[in-house]
Amino acid sequence: MEYEVLKNINQIIERDSKGTTYKFALLRATIEVIQEKSPYQKFEDERVVLPVGLLILKWLEYYYPIIEQELPQRNGDDLHSFTLSFRSLFKEVTDFYKLRGGLSVFYSELIRGNLPGEMEDTVFQLCKKLRDTIKDQPMRYIGKSVNGSEYSIYHREETNIRLMQPDKMDVNFLIENFTRFSIPLDYFKVMELMGSFITGMHSILINWAEFTVDKDKSLNMNQMLETMLKSPQEARNVLLSEKIFKTLKKKHGELECVWSGSRITYDLNIDHVLPFSVWRNNDLWNLLPAKASVNNSKRDKIPSLELLDNRKDQIISYWQIIRDVEQAGFEKEMNVNLITRQDFEQHNWEKSAFDSLKEKSRYLIETRGFEAFNL
Repeated sequence: MEYEVLKNINQIIERDSKGTTYKFALLRATIEVIQEKSPYQKFEDERVVLPVGLLILKWLEYYYPIIEQELPQRNGDDLHSFTLSFRSLFKEVTDFYKLRGGLSVFYSELIRGNLPGEMEDTVFQLCKKLRDTIKDQPMRYIGKSVNGSEYSIYHREETNIRLMQPDKMDVNFLIENFTRFSIPLDYFKVMELMGSFITGMHSILINWAEFTVDKDKSLNMNQMLETMLKSPQEARNVLLSEKIFKTLKKKHGELECVWSGSRITYDLNIDHVLPFSVWRNNDLWNLLPAKASVNNSKRDKIPSLELLDNRKDQIISYWQIIRDVEQAGFEKEMNVNLITRQDFEQHNWEKSAFDSLKEKSRYLIETRGFEAFNL
């Protein structure tokens, strides 16, 4: 069964319609959401159900630098004719944020519900347009070359409820109100296990980059791949985390290394619990204090399940401290990748978050094959 699914995915990439890059964006987003072990995924009747809002977040990340640089993404485009369905709304966003910090600031303000008032409606309309584009275009046609019918792999959830603009657009509204989609369980399993290869050097990203370069001969593959791999996760949260723990250290005179338990006196490092090179995540929950020597030893390794269990109390203690200082940002970042908003309404959100972190580590070590870190 896995072989047949892989063969089908390859056929979809190579033979399904290439009128736009929507197909590549949807497949890439689906794989990344699955491999990030979303807390929102549900298994129902041999299908896996996920929020469309998570795909919208990915598309905002992917297309921002493309729209900003005015790169062609559709057959018939030239440098002066851009016809992506959401381009005009997206251009308003990139123009507004050009002098405000670009993608990173926009992404952070959306996640946390801090969008400037004059951009609330534009971003809301853009997200609606992205939702409709995703559901009416690539979800409809992906798999037609394999199965001969529309919506043969992706199923969209229909609703008669009119989507009303909230007082504040944030990640929770996006995840909870932009409906859901589903894919077959066997496709989910293949994307979970083999997704990194599918999006790798010989498939989605290369095809997408080649498509764009073919439309604009002034570009080259290296430029395009660099643009497509641009991430909103930059240094802002690392600096904020550093400030939080330096303040804590000054107050108490020392800190405890999250991994070794030894005292941090002068050699404070901020460690990515799940390495950035593997997870590309600078959320506050993923940034905890470690001794420089321990951090250098850990590098790109994944904390083992045994190590996580041994250091559970300290990890949770640091999460509680971060939440006290940056509650809104901390919770909404957790809502993207670790636990749902409803988990925070329970008395044991810490256990749910820790269990989710362990599951991500288990997946990265046992399924993806990354090296475990132990002391």
